[in-house]
Amino acid sequence: MNTMLPSSYDPAEELRRLASAATPTVHARADLARTVLNRAHRQRRVRRLGKVAAAVGGGVAVLTMVAAATLLGRSDYFTVTEPSAVMDSTINVGERVILNKTLSPARGDVVIVHLARDGLTYDAMFRVVALSGDTIGCPMGPAGRCEGIVVNGTTVPEPYLGATVTDPFPTSTVPDHMIFLLGDNRAVAYDSRFIGPVRLTDVGGVAVRIENRDGQVRAVPGAPAHPGPSDRDNVDPARQVPPAFVGSPR
Repeated sequence: MNTMLPSSYDPAEELRRLASAATPTVHARADLARTVLNRAHRQRRVRRLGKVAAAVGGGVAVLTMVAAATLLGRSDYFTVTEPSAVMDSTINVGERVILNKTLSPARGDVVIVHLARDGLTYDAMFRVVALSGDTIGCPMGPAGRCEGIVVNGTTVPEPYLGATVTDPFPTSTVPDHMIFLLGDNRAVAYDSRFIGPVRLTDVGGVAVRIENRDGQVRAVPGAPAHPGPSDRDNVDPARQVPPAFVGSPR
């Protein structure tokens, strides 16, 4: 037999009644759902902005590194670390030398040159003692040894050498576009006394400052005064120069 329900029966109202009976009553703000949705939307937006900022920051870092790499090697100034005793005691082993690529070598300057020997290429630092067209020699004195370097008939004082002795070598004329180089440590330097004058095009830079291991900076003894880099100048970082060849002076 079918049961007849009252005409006023409302299924939705009956479900709400049953739910209320089965669970505790919870009172919530009417706008709670919208508040939750808005908060979730803001969090998603913040995460998106964070990702964009990270990408931009990473891009700036990459551009900074690229810019630094691009500038490397383009400065007028660069540094090298002296590994050999060829220039002792003007430049001691381990000291940094700041050089300028744009200067033309003058007498007394210390320069870095690119040389070749026995099929090998290497860099070395020496002092310029004579220029193109100069005559240079170290004649034997009464005591059987050289009393001083003679350039164009005049003895050149070299107070920076200290007690270093230069063995005699014959007088010659420096060819065009070349320079005559000597190491300040004449006892071990394999310089123009052995390899002859060096081409000007082989000069890589002129020394303007010397910096010791403690960071103290000094001018190059016996060299013309040259301005060093200012705070605004880019200076390429130090690189090691392979030890120069040494020999027994004649």
